[in-house]
Amino acid sequence: MHQAKTDSQAVDFSMHQGWEQVDSQRRKFVYQWGSQQDYDATVLISHGLGEHGGRYMRLAQDFAAHGLRVVCFDQQGHGKSPEKRGCVDSYESMLDDIGAMLQWIGREKPTVLFGHSMGGNLVMNYTLRRNFQPACVIASSPMIEAVRPPARPLEFLLRCLMRLVPNRCISSHTKPEKLMSDPSEQAALRNDEVFHSSLSLRLGAALLDSGRWLLQNNPSPPVPLLLSHGSADQKTCHKASIRFAELTHENCQLEILADHMHDPFRDVDREEALEIFFRFI
Repeated sequence: MHQAKTDSQAVDFSMHQGWEQVDSQRRKFVYQWGSQQDYDATVLISHGLGEHGGRYMRLAQDFAAHGLRVVCFDQQGHGKSPEKRGCVDSYESMLDDIGAMLQWIGREKPTVLFGHSMGGNLVMNYTLRRNFQPACVIASSPMIEAVRPPARPLEFLLRCLMRLVPNRCISSHTKPEKLMSDPSEQAALRNDEVFHSSLSLRLGAALLDSGRWLLQNNPSPPVPLLLSHGSADQKTCHKASIRFAELTHENCQLEILADHMHDPFRDVDREEALEIFFRFI
């Protein structure tokens, strides 16, 4: 387990942000925390639906205190990215973005790929479908299956509509009190002017399809995977994470956090989730 650095060891808790040309085709808005020279590994964060990299300040500082460099980027249709809110070019292009970020970070030190909610779906699918791999992966409350998925007739109608207007957006009906138990974190989300609750029909269908793919293909991760999920999650189904772990016999560690909500690392008793992350890394 990574131990927190002592007071005598300088830790950069400030957030450095700006546009970066991560490859010849991609320019991303990137957030960075921690030392750029004296670090044990890099944590690359893939954020959740409606979020942006700046929402991971507190978690990133926890990682930085344990000698880790942290990098996060705004997904397509999120944060400072130029696309319409909640809209993406394609699901595959989102996996391409993760691969480009891993290449940009480089292999000088190990990289931990961390994804939460929608980001958890993305990092799991990236790891199982792509060749350029991190050292290990953490999927926090991954969107494998929604707690209340659309009824099949409604899903059929929405897919028909998607063929005509793929960037038509619907609301994710996000309520802070249903995501985390810490009142200060709930207030921070309510006051976050960059956060949004929109997803396009294209993105919604892609998340449904990619979650089903995880459960139907019985894949074994090529690198160690930590699957962490709160049992009181009201957004993404923790039982789907259990089913995935039961289908996967190698390289998958399942941790169900009793009574934790969708964002365990933003709950009042967040230390339990952090302990699991640090012990895995």
